[in-house]
Amino acid sequence: MRYPISFLASICLPLLALGCSVSPQPIPIYTESGFTIAIAHDPRSGSGHSHPIAVSVAQMKALLLGLRVRGRDIVGTFGMVGEDRGAPAFGESDITKLAPHLVAGLGKASPQDLVTFHLVQRDSRGAPLVTSGGLFVRNQHLYVILANDRTSPSSIQYETAYEPDSLIDPLLPIARFKFVAELIPQELRVTTSDAKRMDGWEGYLDESKVVVVNLQHLTKNLPSPSAPAPIVSPVIKP
Repeated sequence: MRYPISFLASICLPLLALGCSVSPQPIPIYTESGFTIAIAHDPRSGSGHSHPIAVSVAQMKALLLGLRVRGRDIVGTFGMVGEDRGAPAFGESDITKLAPHLVAGLGKASPQDLVTFHLVQRDSRGAPLVTSGGLFVRNQHLYVILANDRTSPSSIQYETAYEPDSLIDPLLPIARFKFVAELIPQELRVTTSDAKRMDGWEGYLDESKVVVVNLQHLTKNLPSPSAPAPIVSPVIKP
């Protein structure tokens, strides 16, 4: 059935007046049970990210290996973090699986996109633990948003009155004040305030979960390949 333009306008104009918009659906890069990598529209992209861009798997692995999480007990310490250096954000097997797909996503993303990741593991009782977030590049700065790290959805009792769906929105923190993201070595990290100033980035709702690195500095700090073993001439006894 074809509707007159006046009828369609009567529906569309009120929606436009309310500022309603529909974001494009995420494009899956890789998916399996409990593991999803996708390209998603980034409403905070502003003037645009530096995509598509070529990032090496070695660079990505080095970054993921350096990411750490540190607990933040808002009840006992009012948001003060401890002195410990935290725990690795990703295990080696996760890094091996994640890195090539994240690199592929950055190579296909548009300036208005970012690459999201969503992992679900299980605790000893079989309850889900969610690790999710996203990453993008602006002017040779690689941004990682670690919204959740092995976070139990049961933590929502401290944050919201409803259950958020981290698969639909991997950047949504389930338990916002449970941890902060760190990087080792710290010298590679660019402060979010400097990154926002240099790149014109609008920011994220909890910048303690954002890690920014300079890709060129990251490349310089990649571990060098193992040197070949020296050739030793056999000793011939008389």
